[in-house]
Amino acid sequence: MRGLLQLFATYGNFLLFLALEGIALFMAVQFNHRQRAIWGNSLGLAAASTEATVDRIGDYVGLREEVIRLQGANIALMEQLDNARYRNAIKRDTAFSEASEPLYTFIGANVVSNEVTSLSNTFRLDKGRLHGVEPGMGVIATEGIAGVVLAVSDHFSLVMSILHRESRIKAEIASSGYFGTLTWNGKSPRYLTLEAIPKHAALLEGDTVVTSGYSNLFPEGIMVGKVAEIALPAGENFYQVKVELVNDLSRLRYVYIVENQMREEHEQLDEVANE
Repeated sequence: MRGLLQLFATYGNFLLFLALEGIALFMAVQFNHRQRAIWGNSLGLAAASTEATVDRIGDYVGLREEVIRLQGANIALMEQLDNARYRNAIKRDTAFSEASEPLYTFIGANVVSNEVTSLSNTFRLDKGRLHGVEPGMGVIATEGIAGVVLAVSDHFSLVMSILHRESRIKAEIASSGYFGTLTWNGKSPRYLTLEAIPKHAALLEGDTVVTSGYSNLFPEGIMVGKVAEIALPAGENFYQVKVELVNDLSRLRYVYIVENQMREEHEQLDEVANE
């Protein structure tokens, strides 16, 4: 009781003001048809706005659940493709046996930040060390390649975009198999340059460019883009091939982190080769 009295003593004037305002509002709405109509309309608008907000939140939650479901379905399909499996084909004398085991597996992730306007573009994902992500893993989107993991924390990872001046990705002309290295010249985010394609290679504008599989980052045959321009600098033996990307990195939202199950074996052999 004493506490209640202290409350009224401290805030009595303010509480009286609120009470009088409430009474005035009630009387204005109750005895004035125009004000009653305005009040009813305002309540209706507020209720409609609240309902719309709740619906949007529900739609957002439902969309995220659908994205997660589709990512899981896509991963299951990708891991069954031939380029994601290692084939143990063995032939001894007249006996032949063929089996396969997983070579690449995939982790679905969402892009939480992205940049495409600097010379050293990166993007960040909502999956990290606790989800099995490690530096050096490739990252692909639904449409094509996206980058390589640079660093990880427990819950997030930082990815070097293919739109980075230090990016080097092995790729090939799908129709002929001639391979080279994809780089970015720091200009348009829609184009990369495929280097080291020999000048005797059969090459046409519109040819498809895919990953070569000559690294432990990406499976063979992942889409990169189309040949847009072909240039042969004077005195050079290799083409400079301008490749239009199929993947618009400025709209990157959902990706797959590529895990090579035999990566350690490749790294051990690389160490021997570099000795």
